[in-house]
Amino acid sequence: MIGGIKRVQVRAGSEADFEAAHRALVAQVKAHEPGTLSYELFRDGAPGRYVVLDCYRDGEALAAHNVSPHGAIWFPRMRAMLERIDVSYFPGHAPGETQYTALSLTRAPWEKAFRLAADLRLLPRWATRFCQELREEGETFVVRSPQGDVRLRYEADAAARVIWHCIDAGGGELRMPMRVLPHGPGSLLLFTIQQPAGCSDAAFHEQIGWVDQEIGQLRELVEAP
Repeated sequence: MIGGIKRVQVRAGSEADFEAAHRALVAQVKAHEPGTLSYELFRDGAPGRYVVLDCYRDGEALAAHNVSPHGAIWFPRMRAMLERIDVSYFPGHAPGETQYTALSLTRAPWEKAFRLAADLRLLPRWATRFCQELREEGETFVVRSPQGDVRLRYEADAAARVIWHCIDAGGGELRMPMRVLPHGPGSLLLFTIQQPAGCSDAAFHEQIGWVDQEIGQLRELVEAP
């Protein structure tokens, strides 16, 4: 589950239009986004100040929301009424869950972020805990990780804005998606990891800490001049 908080300041005189636009967007969200669990607007006391609280089932649901056809219509209209917007997302994970989505907002446009995230040779610069060494063997790459050597390849689909990390530690290939989504003038990075068979909850929570750190390092990489 992923929760979000958007704090917005609406331009004076646009409050009624903003509320009407939000109602129209919510109707589309409820009709077409089963993975969006809630999408609520609250007044925050001061004139023109609002809070949007949203909650998504998982990273795929958040990705679907950000690239939805109705969002493409309503997001620009609503942003045009704003003086300011501050956005935060918070990943959730409960013991026993089998996957976790790390996420980070970045100022880099999604095209730049996608290009750099999809360059496998840059992996040692941001996935510093997982990728302790990267070497090429024929048409594949081998990563020296804390769990030993694993084979890694990418499948990058710019149209779908997803980069599949395909990892094989010897027991079959595990596919984990990284999504790079437009978010206003910047982008949103989401990387979903799965709990491997035989991995304890304690060990998986340790991996969650690593991937949270690494997604932050990827943000620094894509924002660099």
